[in-house]
Amino acid sequence: MSTIDEFFARYEEAANSFDPDLLSSLYTAEFMAGDPDGVSCGRNDQSLREAFARREAFFRQIGFRRATILGRETTPLDGKYAMAKVPWQMTFEKQPGHPLGFRFFITYFLFDPGIGPKAAFWISHEHERRVMREAGLID
Repeated sequence: MSTIDEFFARYEEAANSFDPDLLSSLYTAEFMAGDPDGVSCGRNDQSLREAFARREAFFRQIGFRRATILGRETTPLDGKYAMAKVPWQMTFEKQPGHPLGFRFFITYFLFDPGIGPKAAFWISHEHERRVMREAGLID
C-alpha cells in the first residue's frame, strides 16, 4: 500500500471516528481550505480541534452514519507534492429507517515533509451545508 493509500485510509477512519488526534495528524501546521465561496487559512492548533468537536456534534445531531471514499485519482506533482481528486459519500439517518446519502467532491493537495503525506490545501467543490439543506436534512 502506498503512503497516499495509507493517508486516505486514515483520513476515512478519522472522518468516521472524529478522533481529534488522528484528524490533526493529517494536516500540515498551516493549511488552506477552499469552497465555492473562496479560500480560508487555518492553523493545526487547539482551534482546529475545537472545530472538529463542533463538526462531530453537528453531524451526530443530524444523524451521521458514515463517510466513505468512493475512489481517488492521484497526480504526483513532484517529489514532495501530490494532488488527489476524491469523491466522498456521506450517509445520514436523521429519521430512523430513512437514510440520506450525499456525494461531495474534494480535491486535496498533499505535502510530504518526509514522514508521509499531509493535507496542505483542499477544495470542497460543493457547498456541503447547501446540499444538505436542499435535501431537507438541515433547516
